Amino acid sequence: MSSRPLPGEDLRTGLQGRAMDKEILRLAIPAILQYLLHTLQFLVDTRMVSDALGGGDESLASLNLVSPLCWSLTTIFTVTAIGAGAVVARRSGEGQQLLASQGMFSSIVLALGLGSMVSLLCIAGRDIGLSWLGSQLGVEDSESRSLILSESSGYLTWFLLLFPLRAIAVTLESTTRGAGESLLPVMGGVVSNLVNILGNAIFLYGLWGFPKMGIEGVGLATGLAPLVEVVLILGVLFYRRGQRLSLRTSGALSYDRGQARQIIKLSIPALGAAVLFHSGFVVYQFAIFQLDAMSMAAHRAAIAIQSLAFLPAHGFQAAAASVSGRLLGCGQKKAALRSAWRSSLLAQICITPVIFLLFFFPEDLVGFFELRNETGQLAAMCLMIGACEVPFLMLTETLTGSLRGAGANIPVMWITALGSWGFRVPFAWWRAYGGLGVPAMGLQGGWIATVLDWVVRSGLCVWIVLRRRWLDIEV
Repeated sequence: MSSRPLPGEDLRTGLQGRAMDKEILRLAIPAILQYLLHTLQFLVDTRMVSDALGGGDESLASLNLVSPLCWSLTTIFTVTAIGAGAVVARRSGEGQQLLASQGMFSSIVLALGLGSMVSLLCIAGRDIGLSWLGSQLGVEDSESRSLILSESSGYLTWFLLLFPLRAIAVTLESTTRGAGESLLPVMGGVVSNLVNILGNAIFLYGLWGFPKMGIEGVGLATGLAPLVEVVLILGVLFYRRGQRLSLRTSGALSYDRGQARQIIKLSIPALGAAVLFHSGFVVYQFAIFQLDAMSMAAHRAAIAIQSLAFLPAHGFQAAAASVSGRLLGCGQKKAALRSAWRSSLLAQICITPVIFLLFFFPEDLVGFFELRNETGQLAAMCLMIGACEVPFLMLTETLTGSLRGAGANIPVMWITALGSWGFRVPFAWWRAYGGLGVPAMGLQGGWIATVLDWVVRSGLCVWIVLRRRWLDIEV
């Protein structure tokens, strides 16, 4: 099969001048819009829960307890999407349309198998895990503690039962973006998020004769939403021919063991990075859990707002991975290196207004939620601290995207380990609870530790990119 770019693109020139910026933005902007809607859904969830369930700290605390766990499960156990995205990007850059489509189909099979295994194992250990989490909560009132755990259990049950759908959806998004698709993954994500918001409203308020399920209903709606995305994306891929990816092409629905092994090979260090980060994140969260219900509620609200900064980071990371992977597939190493720096610069320009809002208008942003006065003030302070981490977060995530697009997941793993376990975890506990002659800072101390984590990681990412060894990795 000839090695040529796929329809509608020519990467053999190395994307000179503004052409590279246009290609990065062509992929990043739709992805950012999708993540924006996802963030709005996150914000709406929080507002709907605080409104529908009386605005008590316990309701938001239950979401704060279970949402990070679900996010960690999604990130850790959908790492095959990272390897799949790199493989499909490289095959797309080589012009190997059939191999790219087979790589995507193989990744779907892997995602379904891994997602099903995770569901079974986590459901079996759900009660034990929640019981242990309950023992770590710093909420002294037994009634409040019982309410938080009960609501968390209902949410988690539905999320776990429907987890395979989420694993497939994340894999489809990664592989279609890896091939250079800009609109298809966004269409799927947009529809999924809208269905999620509608489902939350139905089960929270008991609309149209459906039962009022509270937090459990939010979990059900969140679990079902990816089904719509999967059906939409697969429907398009089965219908069309002659595009970057098509499952209608003869031989596309073949499980390619060679590419599957390559996906697994690339995903293992990505899995290591995810485990290191999220295990550290869980320990970091324990520092928050052991404060009080007000701190947990303020943390949930602040995180919901700060996620506005995460959406450009994820968007540019996805774009950087696709561009660097496809350029390397065409043999354009210098252009791939240039794309890493251009992606980072564009990301910093894009995020500046968000930093301004977080730092100078935190009270107005927190006012979106129905929070008690003390809880709102604490959340606003955390947002000001969080604004300081955003430039380093953007630099880290964008350069990480370029490295992962090239298949360089091992250095990313070690960078994650050092930032998370070397800085975030120990400093979060030290600054939150004090020690060594330093007074306790509570929730603010935990947020300061997060800033330090991203500063360290961004510096290490710059060093790895400058060494250029990632440009020579074979995929």
